[in-house]
This record gives sequence, structure tokens and C-alpha cells, in this order.
Amino acid sequence: MSSGKSRKERYSLHNAVKLLQSGEEYFSALENLIHSAHEEIHLQTYILAQDETGQRIANALIQASSVRGVKVYLLVDAYGSQNLSGAFIQNLKQAGIQFQKYGRFYSHGRLHIGRRLHRKVVVADGKSAIVGGINISNNYNDSQGQKAWLDFAVLLHGAVCNRLHLICRQRWMNIRFKKFSGKIRKPHLSASSSHTSEMLVRVSQNDFLRRKNDTAITYRNAIRQSMSTIIIVGGYFLPGGQVRRLLKSAVRRGVKICVLVSEKSDVSLAINARRYLYDWLLRYNIAIYEYIPSNVHGKVLVADSKFVSVGSYDLNNLSTYSNIELNIDIRDEAFALKCVHTLKRIMENECRLVTKEYFEKEITLFQRLINWFSYRFVKTFFVLSVWLANRKDKDI
Repeated sequence: MSSGKSRKERYSLHNAVKLLQSGEEYFSALENLIHSAHEEIHLQTYILAQDETGQRIANALIQASSVRGVKVYLLVDAYGSQNLSGAFIQNLKQAGIQFQKYGRFYSHGRLHIGRRLHRKVVVADGKSAIVGGINISNNYNDSQGQKAWLDFAVLLHGAVCNRLHLICRQRWMNIRFKKFSGKIRKPHLSASSSHTSEMLVRVSQNDFLRRKNDTAITYRNAIRQSMSTIIIVGGYFLPGGQVRRLLKSAVRRGVKICVLVSEKSDVSLAINARRYLYDWLLRYNIAIYEYIPSNVHGKVLVADSKFVSVGSYDLNNLSTYSNIELNIDIRDEAFALKCVHTLKRIMENECRLVTKEYFEKEITLFQRLINWFSYRFVKTFFVLSVWLANRKDKDI
């Protein structure tokens, strides 16, 4: 499956983009987007939790459907959202919401671990959208005594939203071939709202088993072509050999690279596996910033303060070869500089810089063995997840 078969999206003009951070800022923006819809909402996410935050967004969708008559299509991943109760789902359906779960976790004697619907996208009327890495759960929201997991998204208005609308309809209807594109296009939603902003924006998809690896290629090209700086926010940062070689080449060109990761995580195995790479990262003077207040779940790349990619794609083989991911790529210097400012503020005020001296002082031989084992285990799991993703399975 060669990268040459991947379809590259073109950049569209006439877009406005705003960076959103997890917490109240994000969920207020999501509520406002839902409230603004007049005709159709598509919400596709990995996790919809049955907690206060999940109920808050569910209530907004119910109000849109049952009170305003908006057609609401809600698609969640069967594994990521497996804890939704029958009563919760029935309440959504009774309000007129079209609800589906993507894929199965276990069927016909086979585990379906790979190829999960990992993207997070919401589109209203084909005119406004939010894309990022933020699930709908208390973990991503601010609450008393708990800081939201660090994550990011972009609020979009303009031409790119029509493309996102068609992508969501295509996934909802499980249509894979271009000749059926007429079935997913609604004429009354086909014209995007006019916008005075002129930001170059495109959609970047990754679904390796369906011959889409645009996001992986975009990340590699951004690293390959960078000339001055790269900032990577990696919730589950574990780059493969090809990306590590590109990072090493970039450092040798004089590119300054910073990686923002978490000090602690919901998956301790992932932390240990990542720290196995610290020796390599420090050897090539790649700055490691560990975020202290909470977990890091964000997925962002900023190159040369000119290019930004935000979405659900993380630098690991699970995102590259197994999951269904979606990012937004933005070529706009003013927006990129705002992102750099935000990330630098976080790194300076809420992170610890991991130096070689600190790492060698803190790590023991036993911990090195744990890190090595974790790294090998996670890499093996990634391989199994691809093998267990049966490309002959129906999507829904």
C-alpha cells in the first residue's frame, strides 16, 4: 500500500480558524456550534462519556433535534464509547437523533482492536465545524479540583466546512467510492458561508487500511522541509524509525525541536515506553517538556511558525497504520505564531524541561528495564492492532 495512492486534499481559501484548548473554552464553543445549527449536525467522536460533560452535550443535541427540528447524526466508536447505557442511547433516539456505533469490539470469535474511529469532528450546516483531539468526557473539562487534560482543537468557519460535511456524511452512509458522491451531497448545504478571512486550510485524513495516509505524509513532509523550528504536542508520542530518522536529519540541519508530553498518563505503559526514547531524544538535543498539571492528550505540530496541523493524529504507529484519524492543516503565519505563543507559555509555566542530567539522576537500572519492556510491548501491540483490523469488515 504505497503512499502514492493517498489522495492529497487541496488547500481552500476563505476560511477563519480559531485555536481552542480543552476545558470550558472548548465545551462552550461546542455548545454554541450546536445551538447555531439550523438544518443538520454531524458529530463523530471516539469517546462520548455518560458523565456530566457527556450529558451536557447530549442535552444540547437533544434540544437541537426535538425543539428546533435539526437533523442530528451522532456516530461514536463502539469500543471508546462502550460504557454508554441503553437508557442513555434510547433517550437520544427518542429525541429524534440518529445514533450509530462504529465497528465492533468482538464478533464472530475475533477481536477488532484495530481501525477504531478515533477522529473528533463536529459540523453544523456545512458552514461551521470543530476538529481536534478532544473527546466528550469530564477528563477534558475543568472541574473543581481537577484540571482538564491538555488537548486542542480548531473552530472553523468557511469553505473547508463543506468538505468536512461531505466526509462525515460519507462515513455515516458507509460510502467508499467516488461514483456515489452524489448520494452524500445535499444541494441546500453545498454552498459554504462567505468569509472575509483568507486562511489556507485543508482536511487531512488517515485510514491506512482504506488507502488514506495523508496525515502521516503531512507530518513527515513538515519535518523533512522544516528549516528553523518544530513543536510537537504528543499525547501518546512514540515515533517509529522513519520519523526518528527525519527528526535526526532536521536537527543536523539546525532545526530546533521541542516535544511537549505528559509527566503522567492514563496509560502508564505508554509513559514508560516513551521514556525509553528519552536517551535518543536527548542525544540529538531534542527538548522534552513534561506537562505537570494533568495528562497530555493533544496532537499538534507547528513547523517554522508557518504551518500547523491539529487533530486526532498522534506520532505513533497506531495512528499511522490502524486508526481512522482526521486533522486540519493550516498555512497561515499569524495563526501559527498564536499557536507557538500558546505552546511556549504552557512549556515555560506548566512544564518541566527534562535535561540529560535530570534524567540520568532520576532513572535507575530497574526503571530502564521497565521502559525497555514497555517499549517492546507497546510496539508489539501496535503490530497486533493492525493485524486484528480486518479490512474486509464492514465499517458500521
